[in-house]
Amino acid sequence: MAAETRHTAHIPEWKVKDVEELVEMISKSRVVGIVGVREIPADNLQQIRGNLRNNVEIRMVRNTIARRALEASAPEIRPLADFIEDQTALLFSNDNPFKLNSLLEKGKKPMPIKAGARAPKDIVIEAGVTSFSPGPMVGKLQAAGIPAAIKSGKVVINQKITLAKEGEVVSAKTADILKTMEIFPRNVGLELRAAYEGGLIFRAKDLSIDVEAQISELSAASARAFGFAVEIGYATPKTVGPMLQKAQTKARALVLEAGIPVPSMMEMLLAKAAANAKALARLASGEAAPTAAPAQAPAKAQEEKEEKKDEEDTAAGMGALFG
Repeated sequence: MAAETRHTAHIPEWKVKDVEELVEMISKSRVVGIVGVREIPADNLQQIRGNLRNNVEIRMVRNTIARRALEASAPEIRPLADFIEDQTALLFSNDNPFKLNSLLEKGKKPMPIKAGARAPKDIVIEAGVTSFSPGPMVGKLQAAGIPAAIKSGKVVINQKITLAKEGEVVSAKTADILKTMEIFPRNVGLELRAAYEGGLIFRAKDLSIDVEAQISELSAASARAFGFAVEIGYATPKTVGPMLQKAQTKARALVLEAGIPVPSMMEMLLAKAAANAKALARLASGEAAPTAAPAQAPAKAQEEKEEKKDEEDTAAGMGALFG
């Protein structure tokens, strides 16, 4: 029987070297990401690389090489290979995935949409005066389904219209008119599909967080918690000052109401007593009785002053939480 011959596929040395280099980079990087690079013009990609140079390193390699490198790395990072598809690049950074995603989103640029592509969002044309001069442009707009007319020597769009809904295929006429009107519905840049950090895989949808909204919610929650703590008398280094101010305001109001002879309050007590005595004298002489407001004015003014100071101190205490 003839001897069986086995052929072993030869792997080029450069591929082995690329895989080994990527494995080393993966092991040394805090964050490893998978990004899509489809439809990014070469000059835009170079600009993106330049803008991210201090934060991110981008490696453009074949999908098979990227997949082999991830599969040869630590077990917890291997699932990242499931996100390799289409035109892909590997990304290495020391920034956390949330900051990284924010950087990539900010780096995207508006680009015209091509015929046959799907609208990434509703493409809406607003009503109003355009910058176009009267002429063939009116017919071109109308042919694309935009209700245009000439008014006072200007091309005007008569009503708001949705040219394409999110997910719909954009026709050639729509794509052409959008480019002419300089409406760019696509933001083109690196699309972060997933990122690895500290044993966890973060999908793109997990990283899309409105940071400003989150900070606003935390600030509001902190303010409510602070106010509640002061109200119930829960003493902490931040609340004890406003609590004492609030207690002082209530104590002074009680002294004035009950007429307790406290040395520091005697001037206000005497002012209140004098106002009440004048009111009684008028009543005794048969004069029309004045309103209660003047008799209470000194006490009320002081109380309002104390409450205002209490509010200012409370606000200062709240500000310290975020200072």
